[in-house]
Amino acid sequence: MKVKSNPLLYILLGWNVLLTAFLAYTYVYPDKTTATERLDIVDKNNSPLLSISNADHFPDPIIDGKTHKRAVSPSGMVFFNEDGNEVGGMAFSKRDSASLNAFVFDYSNADAIGMLVQEDSGTGAHRAAIQINDKGKKLGEGAHRISLQNENGTAGLFIMDRKGNIVIELSVDSLGKPNLLLPQATR
Repeated sequence: MKVKSNPLLYILLGWNVLLTAFLAYTYVYPDKTTATERLDIVDKNNSPLLSISNADHFPDPIIDGKTHKRAVSPSGMVFFNEDGNEVGGMAFSKRDSASLNAFVFDYSNADAIGMLVQEDSGTGAHRAAIQINDKGKKLGEGAHRISLQNENGTAGLFIMDRKGNIVIELSVDSLGKPNLLLPQATR
């Protein structure tokens, strides 16, 4: 009795051998990393929720469905709300000898609260801060109101009016000299 050969069986057998070899290889040599220039997490409607990116592919901010130009091109991560608007993120950037690393949560139209670290390897200047901003009426208009920071060895709490003028300063400089500033309220 002669058996007919079936080309489909040979194809399936070949794929089976290749799949088994691939699975054996990944078991023996597991790859623990994945490399990409940008990773976007989206919802079921393909709206962005999270983007992790290098500086070349970092997304521009989206506010009320409109894309705006970003002032810098950092690497990092951006968070989006259910409407697709940017609501915060982590950014890491460097220009010449100065670097800025920040973790920020946003109002609907501007930065709300942020933690940042700035260093300049050329000058030695450095700052670490937590900043709280007021929400403005227009895009990017929020006023800087509270800063808890250490800048070049001076640690302090700074409270500003809506124009950004310091109205209360409680600080200690790098030599240990305290400073309390309570200017007369100007109205």
